[in-house]
Amino acid sequence: MSNVNFELVTEVQGLLRRDFPVADRTLVNPNNANPLMDGEFMNIDSAYKLIRGADGTMGLALFVERGRMDVQAIGKVTVLMGNTYEADTRVFTTTSLTLGCKLQISASVTVDTLTKSGLALYSSGEIIGYCTRLPANNGGKLRFLQTLV
Repeated sequence: MSNVNFELVTEVQGLLRRDFPVADRTLVNPNNANPLMDGEFMNIDSAYKLIRGADGTMGLALFVERGRMDVQAIGKVTVLMGNTYEADTRVFTTTSLTLGCKLQISASVTVDTLTKSGLALYSSGEIIGYCTRLPANNGGKLRFLQTLV
């Protein structure tokens, strides 16, 4: 059983979810050297397909478990597209986080020795949300309030 990397605290019913094709279908294969992981942040490219999020950009949280056969078959993944939500994530950097600090997307977050696109302390670009619970008091997961809609 793999780790749960992203868990909503907010009820899922009120959130806008959307399926998008991925630009690189090899990333949905769980045997890929660096597959997509729930809780990663994605960007939409010019072909209207998902790619890993870039530093300081607006991003959409990946909301699908790694290795699902339906995802591999159709090459589409679900992202959280609209409305504010609160969630716990393992996909973040720990540097200088404080309660209430601003968060942004970083393309160089290390999770289980793999480089992912996750949350980091804000320095420039789009503010994705705010830290509402520190990992030390939340089982190693960062709780955040996503406010960019």
